[in-house]
Amino acid sequence: MRVGKWLKPVLLFVALLVLWQAAVQLFNIPTFLLPSPSQVAVRMSEIPSQLLDNTLVTLYEVLAGFGLAVVVGVVLATLIVHSRFLAESLYPLLIITQVTPQVAIAPLLVIWFGYGDLPKIIIAFFVAFFPMVVNTATGLLRVPEELLDLMRGLRTPRWRIFVMIRLPNALPYIFAGMRISITLAVIGAVVGEFVAANEGLGYLVFNGTANNDTALTFAAIFILAAIGITLFWIVGGLRRVVVPWARDPDEGDA
Repeated sequence: MRVGKWLKPVLLFVALLVLWQAAVQLFNIPTFLLPSPSQVAVRMSEIPSQLLDNTLVTLYEVLAGFGLAVVVGVVLATLIVHSRFLAESLYPLLIITQVTPQVAIAPLLVIWFGYGDLPKIIIAFFVAFFPMVVNTATGLLRVPEELLDLMRGLRTPRWRIFVMIRLPNALPYIFAGMRISITLAVIGAVVGEFVAANEGLGYLVFNGTANNDTALTFAAIFILAAIGITLFWIVGGLRRVVVPWARDPDEGDA
């Protein structure tokens, strides 16, 4: 059943590659405009070590930014749920961080923190942490009021209500936020590499475009897509292990 579910998109992807290859050959499209999948594969085979090194750099930035987003997002959501003052004061600031283009603040981060990994990690964090805050807060608040009244009637401390009731109820929401955040972290890391970097897959995309090495650009894009999809699946698999009672959104209404 699950194999069949994943077989359809794989077959569709293969079909698109075949059509792409045929279109490039049929219309004799120049490589610098649109390389064929086979040309991209050849280019990847020419520089495997370079691709691997830059992939590891980007993957580190993505995971560091994502991990920071998860921790900060859960903590902020917890504070917001337990304090009306913080909820009213923090939410506008959180929204500001999301509506502000990250490309605009990336040069400032480079000025403040230099050209290392830290600016890219911070950008990945800023892009990824908002879904964690919103989803976690929603899960912490969506607890049946009758259950909370029962726990309060038993004079249960607030910290025990949080650990025993609110947090387990919020876990499916937390993992839903994580699935969104992990893909956004990839985008954030690449944005940071576009602005100022001399390594990483985002740097390869920029460098390939600047030098008309379109095959290199597509190679880096393919790897970025593979990273995003793989991390998305890993978070989904972890969710099924930690909260097996929660419904998998991939199942739909079937």
